[in-house]
Amino acid sequence: MEDQSVSHITRIKGELVTALSVLTCVRRIDSFGSVAVGRADQWSDLDLLVSCEHVERTAWLAAAAIRSAKRVPFFRAFSGVAQPSGRYWFDDESPFHRLDVSFYSPAEHAVVCRSGVHSGHPVMVKPEYVAHRPVDPAADARLLSPANRVDVTPRERYIGRLLYVHLETAKDRMRGWPAERNILETRAELLDAASSTLTMHRHKGLMGFLASVVALGCHS
Repeated sequence: MEDQSVSHITRIKGELVTALSVLTCVRRIDSFGSVAVGRADQWSDLDLLVSCEHVERTAWLAAAAIRSAKRVPFFRAFSGVAQPSGRYWFDDESPFHRLDVSFYSPAEHAVVCRSGVHSGHPVMVKPEYVAHRPVDPAADARLLSPANRVDVTPRERYIGRLLYVHLETAKDRMRGWPAERNILETRAELLDAASSTLTMHRHKGLMGFLASVVALGCHS
């Protein structure tokens, strides 16, 4: 029987693949990382590569599809990579089960699959969806409006980095692996950074989300 905690990431993957595949310009979706190679555990995240025709527009429609399927309390762009690729954390899910998604043109996507290298790291990809319908941008436009670019302040970028570090530290601790940082230190840094009244005003649900995050690993 599949571990229930692992089945959550499988369910999330199915929900997101279903949401993204309604767009005809989404031509292929691949997973990579622990989910793709069958080594996911209850602390795994979800890594997806999404191939899009007309990627400059379709990626924003795809981001809207993600946000329609799952409420996103916090988004962090990848360093040096344009939005809407990035990290999406979801309400009502374990914060470990975030989505890391990258949008590519079909040609760019083919290079990643052929080379087995993504963002400078070796990857093994697993196809999750391959489109067979013809591309119809007008039909896609009728389904969804493009997501808006997320205006991320320097403080929010800082919080995003601390959030990532704290979760990775908690994950290592829960897995029984040696951690590079002390979890109490990463927790304190995250709480201190998130205490800004400006951040609380801009993200009404963010403080509740972070409150659930900072408790992770502290009583394990």
